[in-house]
Order: sequence, then structure tokens, then C-alpha cells
Amino acid sequence: MYHSFYYPYMNYSLLPQYSSQPHLQNVQHRHQSPVYAGKTYRYDYTDGNVFIIDFLDSNLRCEKGIAGQHKGHKGYYEFKYVEIAPCVYFMYWLEEVYTVSQIADFNKMAVYTHYTFDKMGVRKSFFHSGTITQTDTTLHCNPNSLFY
Repeated sequence: MYHSFYYPYMNYSLLPQYSSQPHLQNVQHRHQSPVYAGKTYRYDYTDGNVFIIDFLDSNLRCEKGIAGQHKGHKGYYEFKYVEIAPCVYFMYWLEEVYTVSQIADFNKMAVYTHYTFDKMGVRKSFFHSGTITQTDTTLHCNPNSLFY
């Protein structure tokens, strides 16, 4: 049972607020696969970083940095996603160093990525954006080895 708390000086109640929006965390369990699943894309960020990303399925990706600060980076990640609009996905995952949040808009072929990391005991964050291009180049990822 919830108890109503009222703060007259703030003019609002602290009753639980129920949203009229659908529960977005359940959207990823739809029967239809996301548009990116099983495809390979090139992400060209405005800061010069370029990645080739194989989406092995709707929740697994492997990537390789081919230009910029992250050139040579290889990663294989399980991620979660929410389709926030048709063909627009909010994706999030943990890497060895970074916590990553990303919006991939496959309508506009644009990507927006925010990541956080620790640097000498201080939490830092960085945002970058770029373009998405579908490609035929695949990484032939091996989930048991990052040396593909």
C-alpha cells in the first residue's frame, strides 16, 4: 500500500506516478528482429573514430576500430536495446573500460554515443556522433576469441 505524502510548500504529492507510456523495457521482446540484426555497419564518428560493427543478432555485436583513437580496438559485447521509435534503438552495454549508451537511428543513418570511464580515480564522460553506413565487409567474429 502506498501512503500519500503531500508537501504543501512544493505543491505536489509523492504518490507513485503511473506513466501512460508503454513499458519500454518490454519492447525489446517483440517477435520482430531489429533492422540491424545479422548485418554489418561502418560507424564514422565526427571525431575521426571509425568502427566496423557486426551485429551477430539482436543482442550481440563485435566491433573493430579501423581509424582514429580507437584504431586496433577489438570487442565482442552483449548489449541490451530498446526500440524508442521505428528503426531507432537505444543500446547500452559494459566494456572493459567504458560504460556505453548509444542511440542508433537507422532511418537517418546516424549514431549518437555517450560513454563514461575512470581516469586516475575521476569519472569522465565523452559524447560523439556520426554516420552509419551498411557494408558488406564482415569481421567474421569468433565469440571465443577476439583475434578474428
